[in-house]
Amino acid sequence: MKKKIYISLPITGHEDLAKLRAEVRQKELGQKGFDAVTPFDVSPDSNASYAEHMGRDIQALLECDAVYFCRGWQDSKGCQAEYEVAKIYGKQMVFE
Repeated sequence: MKKKIYISLPITGHEDLAKLRAEVRQKELGQKGFDAVTPFDVSPDSNASYAEHMGRDIQALLECDAVYFCRGWQDSKGCQAEYEVAKIYGKQMVFE
């Protein structure tokens, strides 16, 4: 069974670039044998509130075995929250 990995990356302020970046990482991780999940997969509604997006993202992260943090994650409040959740729940963490 493939390990499921959540991709954490900065999104706010650069949504189009983030979506492209997420798709590239998802493909790369898939080629390495992971079942990769992006924030865009779990919360595709662009009209949803920030709180709704984060809630869905955290739920998805908790359902994964590991979390892949893209460069720049330290500068994103959302990614920082995902990091803390991953740490609290003992998720394997991989850093770009």
